[in-house]
Amino acid sequence: MLTGTMTKPESPKSTGRDGTVAAANASRNVPTLAEVQSSFQNAILAGDNAVLSLIPGNGRTTNEVLFGVYRNAYVGRLVEVIASEHEQLKAYFGDDAFRTMAEAFIAAHPSKTQNARWFSDPLPGFLETAEPYASHRQLSELARLERTLAAAFDAADADVISLAELQAINPEKWERLVFTPHPAVHVLPMSSNALAIWLALKNGTDVPDASNFDPPKQVLIWRQDMTPMVREMAAEEAMIWAEASNGVTFGNLCELLAVFDDPDTAPLRAAQHLAAWLGSGMLSAVTLTKPKRRRKM
Repeated sequence: MLTGTMTKPESPKSTGRDGTVAAANASRNVPTLAEVQSSFQNAILAGDNAVLSLIPGNGRTTNEVLFGVYRNAYVGRLVEVIASEHEQLKAYFGDDAFRTMAEAFIAAHPSKTQNARWFSDPLPGFLETAEPYASHRQLSELARLERTLAAAFDAADADVISLAELQAINPEKWERLVFTPHPAVHVLPMSSNALAIWLALKNGTDVPDASNFDPPKQVLIWRQDMTPMVREMAAEEAMIWAEASNGVTFGNLCELLAVFDDPDTAPLRAAQHLAAWLGSGMLSAVTLTKPKRRRKM
């Protein structure tokens, strides 16, 4: 704020019998409040120094130093916002290196939202493309993991299907079941051991050295009650979840599992996956597709 630093406009009496304050201010090029606010914002966000001419000097320091209080406070607050949403990423970097990274991100991605909750959304992409961070894949994946955990927490409420509700459906109709994922469920492909690093930091255990793998592993994030959860998915489960999320019927899921591994155990494995999803609250609805019409002979 610049309260108390602007020269107060003269009263109407000082403008002459027929004058007005607005005319006097215009003749002296005094900016309007909107102009001062715009200049202040440009100085904070874009580094424009035009606002410095509006600050009276105090004889002890420069206007750049005086206004620097506001600039530093703004950047410092955004660094705090980033740190609060990426606790383990900060721990992995260390305080000084994290602040350096965060300030570089702020400079590259000026805020475009009035809600600080969304300010850090571009951070994973920044770490993925900006050097020296792009050379360390685990950094962007750590950031994406923490942002997705936050997204799972904030996801919309929705019904959760229970095992009892599913058991009430005639087993003969199960092949036509179609499942709707809960909006809090996300699957992240990870090409590094970012999850292992995150878990070690969170649990206070030894942090493993960074490593990469190909093909990527699939990491499941969901919300159980009000708590975001995370775990790695086995390849079979990741495959069948992706298909189920796209509306593939339970009968077709069993057929896919029969191709993926032992066909004799495919129905059992499908039921086990389904039970795990139900127990974790990952499904919000189940519907039945229309039965296929039999061709008349």
